[in-house]
Amino acid sequence: MKQFISLIVAAFCVTSVAQEVCRPPLVFFGVHREQLPNGWTHSTGGVARETRVVEVDYHDNREIVGMEYISYGSVSLTNVGLDGKSRRIKYRHRVSVPQGDYTVIQDSTDYEVCADNGEIVFYHEKAIFAGSTWTQEWEYSVYLELYGDFNNDGLVNGNDLGMFFASWGTSEGDLNGDGFTDAADLGILLENWRDD
Repeated sequence: MKQFISLIVAAFCVTSVAQEVCRPPLVFFGVHREQLPNGWTHSTGGVARETRVVEVDYHDNREIVGMEYISYGSVSLTNVGLDGKSRRIKYRHRVSVPQGDYTVIQDSTDYEVCADNGEIVFYHEKAIFAGSTWTQEWEYSVYLELYGDFNNDGLVNGNDLGMFFASWGTSEGDLNGDGFTDAADLGILLENWRDD
C-alpha cells in the first residue's frame, strides 16, 4: 500500500524552476518554533481576526538545510464573517536559505512556492464561504545549487575560495550578476560558506 501511495504522489509531483517574483508580505502573526532533536523545526501558530481565522502547523529543515530545503504541513483558513459573504483568505510564510539557483518540487499546484535571492516563500489563498473552513496540506522541496560552489562538491569552502580569487576582476566568479568578480561576490560566497 505504501508503495502504491508513493507512486501516486510521484505521478502528481510538479517540478519547476523557481519563479522570480515572490508574493509580498501579508499582515504578520506570530508562530511558535520548536527545534526537534533531529534538527528539524516544528512551527505552529494562528491568528483570529473579525472575519477570518488562520491556523498553521508545519515541519521544515531550515536549521539543517544543506542542499535541499524540505517543508510539509497544513494551513486551515476559516471565514467567520457574520455577514454571509464569501471571502478570499490568504496565507504566506518565508524562510531564509543560502543564495543560489533553486529548483522547486511540489506535490500540488494548489499553492505557490517561490525561491529567490536567499528566501523561500510559501503562499496559498482560497475563496471560502461564510462559516466554512478550508485546509490546505503541502509537501515540497527546494534543491539549492549554492552560489560559490565552483567545484560542484556541495560545499563552499577553501577550495572554492581559491578558485574565486583566481577569477577576481573577471566575469568567471561573478555571483551577483553584475559582470565582475569583486567584493560583493565575496560577501555572497562567505554568506554561503559551509565546510561540512
